Amino acid sequence: MLMFSVVFWARTTSNGLMDGASPSTSALTLYSYNGEKMYYSYIFDSGTTQNILDELDAVKTTKAKTWSLDDITLPIYGFHIVATDGSGIFVAWSNNYWISQDGTVYIFYFNFEKLVADYLTMNVGESSFSGFPRVRFLTQDENGWNTALLTPAKKLDIPDGITMTLDSWNNDVVTVTIANNRDMVWTYGVAYELQVLLDGVWYEISVTPGHWGFTSVALTIPGGAEREETYYLHMYGKLPAGTYRLVSHGISVENTIP
Repeated sequence: MLMFSVVFWARTTSNGLMDGASPSTSALTLYSYNGEKMYYSYIFDSGTTQNILDELDAVKTTKAKTWSLDDITLPIYGFHIVATDGSGIFVAWSNNYWISQDGTVYIFYFNFEKLVADYLTMNVGESSFSGFPRVRFLTQDENGWNTALLTPAKKLDIPDGITMTLDSWNNDVVTVTIANNRDMVWTYGVAYELQVLLDGVWYEISVTPGHWGFTSVALTIPGGAEREETYYLHMYGKLPAGTYRLVSHGISVENTIP
């Protein structure tokens, strides 16, 4: 008598887009931008995070043959999680398009609205769109800047008696002289940002993907003295032609990039 054994294999689908995510060592941060405000929330429970990652990983995807900034619609969703190698996985999603870590765009049908409705309720914070995942890919392409998604910069709060003068702006290296015309010491730090002037309005621009940050140190200039500072713009990558200003602690210098 012959015996037959039939084994049914469970077939799973994996798009591989979440490979390397580490829910056991990282919170999942969800983002939502409605055109006016950006909200974000942290999910610390690793089991919940793994379930979300499994749902995302099971979606069938194809690379978008054509995609441009004109394909973006509101709201825009995104998330961030740390990978097993210590790097970050940043994703943005809009109008059924998944904008991945390296800027590759996929057609990706998923109910992010429900995901955010279910989970963007804990540890909620609010920020400007400049802090959104993949924001550089959403605000700049080969045609220049997308003003529809850029955040207008806040008015400068210029400290009395402090000036910044541009000495040189060579590609991504900017040298300035800061003068303290006060009678007392002025204290500042190394942090700075870059803004772009478009149609008479200054906008915040975001850095390119990478591990960027500033050291928390205090610098001082005695009253009546000057100090030379050098700022490196590597983190902003290749910039389209236009007028830019470097801003640090309320003072700034401008330059036009051809």
